[in-house]
Amino acid sequence: MAANGRGFWMHQLVEYGIAGGLIMMSAQSATPIAPASMGLAILFNVAVADGPMSAFKWFSRRVHKYIDWAIIVCALAASALLDLDVQARLVLLAVGLVMAIIVLGTNFVKKGAQQPRGK
Repeated sequence: MAANGRGFWMHQLVEYGIAGGLIMMSAQSATPIAPASMGLAILFNVAVADGPMSAFKWFSRRVHKYIDWAIIVCALAASALLDLDVQARLVLLAVGLVMAIIVLGTNFVKKGAQQPRGK
């Protein structure tokens, strides 16, 4: 989808920022468990993906992308369904939308890897 999209290193950098922001924001929230959990999930996912800014390389980029989509669904569902304060609800909604835009615009193919050609 994003064959010429942003590099995976940029994707990781943005996700580190989102995770840190969620974790710090949870300290100001009346309902901190949802934003803190989402921030930790994003942090774990970005730290263990096979990328240039990873702490560990446990998961492939494909697995990382699937987990990203699961996090997006969880963030949007949490913002709609959980009993959260207004700030946490809006932040989780924004995180879900921003992450969807980031995932759709990222090239997950490793540098030097061949992309399959469509017929």
